[in-house]
Amino acid sequence: MAFQNAVKEKTPAAMKTLVAAAAATRWRQLPEALDPLAQFAAPECLNAIANPCVDTDAALVVLQSLISRMEVMADGAYRVEHDQSKNLLRYYQLLQRFINHDQDVEFHQTQIASIKFPLKLTEVTQVDSKASPAVQLADVMIGAATEAANNMTGLRSGGLDPEAVISLYAENQFIHLTPFIDFEEQRWFGEGTQAAEVIDYFAANFFGPAEV
Repeated sequence: MAFQNAVKEKTPAAMKTLVAAAAATRWRQLPEALDPLAQFAAPECLNAIANPCVDTDAALVVLQSLISRMEVMADGAYRVEHDQSKNLLRYYQLLQRFINHDQDVEFHQTQIASIKFPLKLTEVTQVDSKASPAVQLADVMIGAATEAANNMTGLRSGGLDPEAVISLYAENQFIHLTPFIDFEEQRWFGEGTQAAEVIDYFAANFFGPAEV
């Protein structure tokens, strides 16, 4: 909570609270992540958090993960209809850059994830779910999956049977983000992949001045 508040407020008081919160944790159990803040209040960390261009919005990461998965599952060209969303509207221009990018290039981001351009994705549109039975069905399925996940992790009880809901999905239809601190396995997971090259390529080709 202190970190989220520091990213949002970007004030000296919020930074001070963040450092105090980090120091109050058992940070020695995870020094790779917490030592710079907890022990040293590292200026490079605090300056990055205070940067007006830095936020914790994970929507872009989720969109990229979703596109990567759809690209693997799609046999040919496809389009996406999405319920009205401020985040999707925020990233619409970037998504168009992805779609219009015609360079023949492929990157392996992890042992199981890759992205290849040009995309098979041809169009992303926002629709009113009230006018789209397909989007309505997707909303219902997403809601059911979220409820099932909450029940399985003990965050909620009652409602739909989690096992019955999960059985409706194939394994490759799930994208999940979970904390993982087995660092040796994580090193293997990223070994020989091109995560750094992906960042450099995206910075050079998609995050420059707006195209005319």
